[in-house]
Amino acid sequence: MTLDDPNGFMGLFNDAYHAVARAICTLGKQQPPPYFTKPSAKGEKVQKQLEKYPDAKVFDIESALDEAAQQDLVSSNKKLVSVNAPHWLHIKEMSPKIISPKPKFVKLD
Repeated sequence: MTLDDPNGFMGLFNDAYHAVARAICTLGKQQPPPYFTKPSAKGEKVQKQLEKYPDAKVFDIESALDEAAQQDLVSSNKKLVSVNAPHWLHIKEMSPKIISPKPKFVKLD
């Protein structure tokens, strides 16, 4: 089961996918996909922009979409965080508990 997340990553991905797919269908003079795959208003703007450049190569379109995505907007730094564990979490060395008695042997004559 999946949860609907229209404003999350998958919602944005699906919207962009439908916009690009509809632009390709329009430029290729193909039958448009079903009505329920229509992108949002923002996606339609992307679709119209793509349709303005019918002679553009896929690489150029991909570069323009990467630039529009502003992928360098957020950066991340990797840093280890120290953890001060509570005393009860430390494993203490203890002598082993005797679970069963030690065997005794009777000497044979």
